[in-house]
Amino acid sequence: MKKLTALSLICLSACTMHPKYQRPEPPMATNWRIEADEAGDFSNVCWWKQFGDPVLDEMIDEALANNQDLTAAIYTVEAFAAKLGIAMSYLYPQLSGDASGGREKTSATQQPFTPGVNPYFNSYTLLLNASYQVDIWGQYRSGTEVAKASLLSQVETRRAVVLALVGSVASSYILLRQYDKQLFIANQTIIDRCQAYDLAKTRFELGLTSEMEVQQALSELDYTEASAETIKISIALTEDLLSVLMGRPPSTIKRGKILDEIDQPPSVPVALPSEVLNQRPDILAAEQNLIAANAQIGVAKAAFFPQISLTGAFGTESSELSNLLTKPSSVWSYGLGLVQEIFTGGYLTSNLKLARADKEALIYKYESVVLNAFKEVNDALISHNITLSLADIEKERVGALSQYLTLSDYRYQEGLTDYLNFLDAERQLFDAELQYASVQGNVFLTLIDIYTSLGGGWVVNADDYSEKTFKEEHPKK
Repeated sequence: MKKLTALSLICLSACTMHPKYQRPEPPMATNWRIEADEAGDFSNVCWWKQFGDPVLDEMIDEALANNQDLTAAIYTVEAFAAKLGIAMSYLYPQLSGDASGGREKTSATQQPFTPGVNPYFNSYTLLLNASYQVDIWGQYRSGTEVAKASLLSQVETRRAVVLALVGSVASSYILLRQYDKQLFIANQTIIDRCQAYDLAKTRFELGLTSEMEVQQALSELDYTEASAETIKISIALTEDLLSVLMGRPPSTIKRGKILDEIDQPPSVPVALPSEVLNQRPDILAAEQNLIAANAQIGVAKAAFFPQISLTGAFGTESSELSNLLTKPSSVWSYGLGLVQEIFTGGYLTSNLKLARADKEALIYKYESVVLNAFKEVNDALISHNITLSLADIEKERVGALSQYLTLSDYRYQEGLTDYLNFLDAERQLFDAELQYASVQGNVFLTLIDIYTSLGGGWVVNADDYSEKTFKEEHPKK
């Protein structure tokens, strides 16, 4: 017993054999290319609620509760949690019970009986078996660290799914409202061009103009109707996408605020480079993968050393059931086993090289993920800043073309200009209105890109909501 206790103390005090983990130092962005307000609490709030559209809020809640990809990610995390439990189980003694009973008859022809000996006999056994792998070299503790880091990586991967899902729903909804506005513009223009076409036919029938104006008016009407049909296709496809994101079959999507009514946050959030490292799920997942690879080196190193196991058994054995629990029927055993690999054809060495190479590869993978994160934040900031300026330009352009159309219509009615100038003004205004609606949508889309590129506490909150909803709808049996 003293020897067993001593070996256990050695196991508990032993160190793992993998290198001490140190976070790599990737190239850091000292400043952003576009100045913006400090992040503060912006990256930790449910930013889509700042748009002030309850329908969008409902869509995101439904997607977090029902999206199939997110549900699959939740089950994947549960699977990795189970793997951690399996890895931790090797740190504890393993106990098993063995009970048996039977009746036998020996062969008289194979082994003659001694006179007076009964060839029939019973056998009863009741045993408790114990075994313990002494983790002197930290093989199982390193394996547990691998499983723990892998689990944390999967949690962050699930949060990356949450981030992408929320961003996709919000972006798709903004696009849908953009297409709705463009369709409204097209339909209004169709009404105007139908009137222009009817007027052109009347003027031609009265002999005031040539048939050329009729065909020009018809051509512009057809162009506008074709544009409207193209927009309808975009609306249908976006509705289908939103339906799938929310975990339902393709169907018509409920609308909330029109594009012009959706609120825009007064300032643009941005985080410092160090904050981006600590709040983006893809960066956190990449680091946990690196931690797991570092611990895997300890598992590979420990395989070079002897594997020590303690075994023991205690119980009773008797040929009579009535004597099974008596002291004379007791049996016990204990022992110590040692296994040392001597020749494996280079397997152990290659396995260690593999673990080290995997770690080195993941270091550069981690640095790549960090650099890409800085790129995405900068891209989103630049795009949003320029799109805001572009929106002002397009709004001014629509105003100028509206005035141009008004003046062209007046001059055409007074016979001071030809029909082509009027058509040119009408066509330019239609295209400008469609473009302005597109830029309005892009203002929100680039803002969404900023939030999704920064990550933040809102991802954790949304992930918690999704997991809570999942547990309520799928209680453990």
